[in-house]
Amino acid sequence: MRFYYAPMEGITLYPLRNIHRQIMGDGVDKYFTPFLTATNNHHFKNREKKDVLPDKNIAFDDYGNQVVPQLMAGNAADFLWAAGEIKKLGYEEVNLNLGCPAPTVVNRHKGAGLLQDPEYLKQMLDEIFEEAAKDSFPQISLKTRLGFSDDKEADALMNIYAAYPVKELTIHARVREDYYSGSPRYDAYKRAVEVYRKSGGKADICYNGNVDSVKSFEKIKDLPCDSVMIGRGLLTDPALVRCLRGGEALKPKELRDYLGALYEGYAQYIPEDRNVIFKMLEHWAFLHVHFKDCDKYLKAIRKSRSKGEYHAAVNNIFAGCEFIGSAY
Repeated sequence: MRFYYAPMEGITLYPLRNIHRQIMGDGVDKYFTPFLTATNNHHFKNREKKDVLPDKNIAFDDYGNQVVPQLMAGNAADFLWAAGEIKKLGYEEVNLNLGCPAPTVVNRHKGAGLLQDPEYLKQMLDEIFEEAAKDSFPQISLKTRLGFSDDKEADALMNIYAAYPVKELTIHARVREDYYSGSPRYDAYKRAVEVYRKSGGKADICYNGNVDSVKSFEKIKDLPCDSVMIGRGLLTDPALVRCLRGGEALKPKELRDYLGALYEGYAQYIPEDRNVIFKMLEHWAFLHVHFKDCDKYLKAIRKSRSKGEYHAAVNNIFAGCEFIGSAY
């Protein structure tokens, strides 16, 4: 079984990917970047382009093939331009986002918005794969959901995907209207994979949805998949993949070192201490579960306004709270 770190907007940026790889990454096979928007003016935003530059991704030659840029596009021409630019940077794979549920994305007929119009999606993929076959393009993988509002929509989607030489098909076991809430639709996921295979689909299958502990992983072990993509579970427990592979649970010193390295990594990426602290608070929204009765300590972390205040508050939560560790 392979394990992937899922793309998460504004979070899985190169400082996180680099630090996780160095400190916690043993066993993570791929890291997916937050999506880069393929705009019609054929120009990446500076912050998006910066995130995928080889010199920002440590030991690129070592694990460059383990970093996969994800692209958000609403038409074939924009996607093909963006994929070509990514290839120039040395990447061997790009991932097309067909699952983002955000209204700002869906309303622009991108992400999960494309799932509402299977005919248009098929036309778009026809153009993408026809052109990609002619030139030296990266391999193309897809990340999708089971449908927009009904998981029965998955049958038509899987028939479409099966027609193309997709490197890997990641299926988030929810529909767009679920967003990220409720239990994954395990039975619908299983049926979708069956339809994909019966339609001739040959790509490896990656499961995505609510893997946040060893216990939750047990629920999907019998589902048909070659790999598992984890997002919020790895933000909550950076050592989760190690645990899933039978390794040791997260240790307090390890987490402390990880947080310290993250802060310094973000400080090189983001101007001003307060902005770095805001970025760290995104992690504490998940990580606080490792500390028992931590409300007052967490409040102090949230109220910190300088690097010194922040680190003092972090020291206090480690010193004053019982460390719970990984959720087996």
